[in-house]
Amino acid sequence: MNNEPIIRFEIKAPTLEDLRNFTNEVRPDLGCRAIPRQMDGEFAIDAYLPESQLRTAQNLRTASRVTIRIIENATEVGRERQREVSQKNRFRDRSQEVPRGLGRKE
Repeated sequence: MNNEPIIRFEIKAPTLEDLRNFTNEVRPDLGCRAIPRQMDGEFAIDAYLPESQLRTAQNLRTASRVTIRIIENATEVGRERQREVSQKNRFRDRSQEVPRGLGRKE
């Protein structure tokens, strides 16, 4: 398994064609619903790439027509979130009632 961090970044372009050309060349992970949003006359979309591929993508021919803004290191954020999850097995003690429902958001 590759230990290289995955970076979440935003791609902005003046036209949908520029955005499409860049993503077609780079082939980043655009998530489940790759729907560009229009902001200040430009089109933007979030994407994910390993760090080294992102550096390579920033030097491509089509990169001159887009702006790339790094949002976060998704690998590190994922590790931080995993530390929030309990290691305890809630289902081990059968004498207690099994948790049900959607829970409560706090």
